[in-house]
Amino acid sequence: MIKFRKRKLHLKLKWGLLPGVICAIAAGIACGLFFPEWLVRVSLTFNGLFGNFLGFIIPLLIVGLVAPGIAELGRSAGKLLFITAALA
Repeated sequence: MIKFRKRKLHLKLKWGLLPGVICAIAAGIACGLFFPEWLVRVSLTFNGLFGNFLGFIIPLLIVGLVAPGIAELGRSAGKLLFITAALA
């Protein structure tokens, strides 16, 4: 009996960030031109909600990750924590 090995072809494109962003912009323009208006409106609504969610959660993540590190510095770290929270 002959055993055949299955070869898996991994076609992985190694692009940088800039070509990926350019392709995403081109795909977005193409989708906006060819998709129906209601679908474009739904995607814009999702985009707005997700953007607002990120704008809300990122400062909380920054404070949540920085506060324990500053708290370990000692008593004089309260000012640093206040400055960090004010900047976030």
